[in-house]
Amino acid sequence: MGGYHGEKTCIETIRNLLEKADYESRSKKRKQDFSRNRKMPFKKLMWFTLSLVKESSQNALERFFPKIKEAIHMRQQAFSLARQKVKWEAFRELFQASVQGSYNETIKEWRGYLLLAIDSSHIALPRDAALREYYGAAGHELQAATARASLLYDIANDIIVDARIEPLTVDERSLAKAHLEALGGMGLNGGKRQVIVICDHGYPSKDFIKYLQDKEIKYVMRVQRRFNPRIDRMRSGSKVIRISEGIQARVIVFRLVGGEREAMITNLEEGELEAAAFPELYYKRWPIETKYNQLKQKFELENFSGRLVDNIRQDFYAMMTVSNMLSSSLREANETMPKGTAKKKRRYEYRANVNHAVGVLKDRLIGILITDDSLARKYLYQELVSEIRRRIVPVRPNREVARKENLKKPHFHHNHKSNC
Repeated sequence: MGGYHGEKTCIETIRNLLEKADYESRSKKRKQDFSRNRKMPFKKLMWFTLSLVKESSQNALERFFPKIKEAIHMRQQAFSLARQKVKWEAFRELFQASVQGSYNETIKEWRGYLLLAIDSSHIALPRDAALREYYGAAGHELQAATARASLLYDIANDIIVDARIEPLTVDERSLAKAHLEALGGMGLNGGKRQVIVICDHGYPSKDFIKYLQDKEIKYVMRVQRRFNPRIDRMRSGSKVIRISEGIQARVIVFRLVGGEREAMITNLEEGELEAAAFPELYYKRWPIETKYNQLKQKFELENFSGRLVDNIRQDFYAMMTVSNMLSSSLREANETMPKGTAKKKRRYEYRANVNHAVGVLKDRLIGILITDDSLARKYLYQELVSEIRRRIVPVRPNREVARKENLKKPHFHHNHKSNC
């Protein structure tokens, strides 16, 4: 058993931080806001926000208190007042604890590196004039309030390492630099672990490449045509070229399975990674796309529980935290997955069904967080992992599915629905 041993793993780290913060919230300085005899003290408010209940706040409150075995009725207005007393930075700190806890668990590397992908996505917000003014707008006549989210994502271990939600005026490269500045303080880059940062074709620029070069961060980036004429002239192979004054990069050009030309630039030298490895590395970036799909579809990230600017950040970092807790549970479930027997060999490897795992986490997470006895918590957690392991799906390598044109896509696709 890996994921839940000790006090420094993901869920235990989060719980310990909540206990410490709850104690501090009941100090003389904050006692008026979060006293013991209030219906929603600090710790319970945080539990509630992590509970993944995506419905009206009043209905969610009526479901929450029976889960924590309390016969309390609380009105939505009282809850809104209580959450306004909590700074959104508290939720970001909780998310950061989930990252630190995750890296205390069993971690996979690829050829001695952590593979960290960076990508951004638009996040639809509630229709509110204040949100539109602060975050910006997209869509028809720029009426839909929209934010820009960006993730630094550990591909092999399914860990969101850093996350940002900002106005649309903040560009992708600025957010990428913020991720990498945060990474420098985590002990991952420049410490015991080496990293390769993978970016899509929207990120390459002379300024960003120089930033990575100056920070001595290993990177791999796709480049589009017309980024550099010397790259455009390459048909295949690998060579080092000059990008601009004082900046050079290694270029690798290869053909995808369908024959499409792909070009990548990197500061990894031939002795660090041979050219033949880059097609494999190219495909390894894809999980960050499915992570956004998981956050939006299964966790319903865009189904926010409040309409204030700080409410958006609170919900955003709460979902990042829960995502890392789910990943921790999935890692342990997959590590202990049955491999078949000598008499009956399985054709494929199997992994836990994520849809089912989200539903299990919704049902059992609060029960784990509220349990004071450490042995009882460990038992409840192992029950959660066992339940996740009950439903598995095969991992089919190199699977390709032909795309079908779909003129009208539903907001929540049938295959992406969470298990409620």
